Amino acid sequence: MIDARAVIEQAKGVVMFVYGVNADQAFRVLRWRSQETNIKIRALAEQLVADVVAMGGALVQQRTRFDHLLLTLHHRVTPTEPGAG
Repeated sequence: MIDARAVIEQAKGVVMFVYGVNADQAFRVLRWRSQETNIKIRALAEQLVADVVAMGGALVQQRTRFDHLLLTLHHRVTPTEPGAG
């Protein structure tokens, strides 16, 4: 059951990133496709994650923008307590 949840969370993350939606909305998209196709969410999630991995990553422009976000995260994080992390 843990593996099923993990792959669903990964698929939700993909949907969240691509469509710019929150976790609840992403799950609703996956649930909608599951209901429309009569295929379990876990199976759809596994296929989506595999398909995204097979794509080989984002386009160069997207990857460059993401690199910038990743490398400058520390400038936007509000520290909670010293040494936390």
